Amino acid sequence: MASLSLRSRLWRTPCRRFHAHAFHSSLGPLHTRVAWRSQASVSDSTVPQLIVRNAAKISGHLDILLPLPGVNGLTRLGLEDSTASVTDLIAVLRQADTSLKTVEVATLDSTKFARTVRLGELTSMAFCLRLNHVNVLVESDAATRNDRRERVENVAFATVRAEIEKDPRLTLPLQEFYRMCHNAGAEEAVATKWLRELQRRNLMVHFDQSKTSQLENAVILRPCSLESVLTLQNALDSELYNIKHDRRVKESQLAALKSSMKKLQQVEHDVHVAAHRMPNAQKWVGLTGLTGFYGVLMYYVWDVYSWDVMEPITYFIGFTAVLGNSFYSAITKKDPTYSNIWQKRYAERVEMLSKKRKYNPRELVELKARIFDLENDILLLSQWEKVNVVNPNQP
Repeated sequence: MASLSLRSRLWRTPCRRFHAHAFHSSLGPLHTRVAWRSQASVSDSTVPQLIVRNAAKISGHLDILLPLPGVNGLTRLGLEDSTASVTDLIAVLRQADTSLKTVEVATLDSTKFARTVRLGELTSMAFCLRLNHVNVLVESDAATRNDRRERVENVAFATVRAEIEKDPRLTLPLQEFYRMCHNAGAEEAVATKWLRELQRRNLMVHFDQSKTSQLENAVILRPCSLESVLTLQNALDSELYNIKHDRRVKESQLAALKSSMKKLQQVEHDVHVAAHRMPNAQKWVGLTGLTGFYGVLMYYVWDVYSWDVMEPITYFIGFTAVLGNSFYSAITKKDPTYSNIWQKRYAERVEMLSKKRKYNPRELVELKARIFDLENDILLLSQWEKVNVVNPNQP
């Protein structure tokens, strides 16, 4: 049994009985309310039958009026030690009413609190007291005040937002925004929070880290509109903005050209690989034909006939082939130079495959030249940009 050393206070109202209708919404100087639940929920052991409010002015304290089963009237229970535990609260309740057989402290879903839970944690939320068969819901007055303050803050924010949406100006002085929030009842910290929220909703934008006073001391309304974008550009250094803009445009063009060049280089690689296959195949065909020709000659010379018989046949076939190919080449020759036959066939194959795949080698050469020029322009613009950043007032 806990003693009064816990700085607990027990006051008893005059010994007279209160009727049921006296517990319906009675508001006293302690802001305490007692209300009966409907008769349909009384049979449920987990549903609170009474609601009382903690009227303590200090967080972590407890100040409630309870209708104890063994005491006539309402008993005022006060605990001013935030370090007290649930065990101390139960002991004080049993001290106030010795007829109590069951005293439990639970959550709204009937989960019992541990006996070591501190009073400061308990009073920060709504909890349920089970006194014998009666469930009493204890509401936190601080939570009610927080809900009320949040509703008031939401209404004030909606008011400020409506004023900003109706404002026809493109820019709004920062001090005027804070004054508008102050008139709505918001402190500076709350106004700063509203400023971030309005920026998140794309209703305004504020460059708080800008070195330009024109941007630092003002907010731009409707930042997604064209007028606001032009206002922002005028507030910035126009020369530096043009340099950066040109550099970014050229960088985007360079990226597009490099992508096109990569595709052309892939086509060029495929064309040259395919063109190499034809001369190599022709070499193997020619080598196979010569090997077969000499093999047949050797067979007829050493196995079937003699050299005396095969000599005129060999010379006749050889000279005829040489003279025929010579006359054919001389008549059909288009290139006056005597180039390598394999290189010539390779070049013809490359030209044929390029036309087939719609590849023009000149396009790749022109593309490389344009990329080289763009890279030089970007390098020059980057150097100008660094000079303007280091010496912004330099003519």
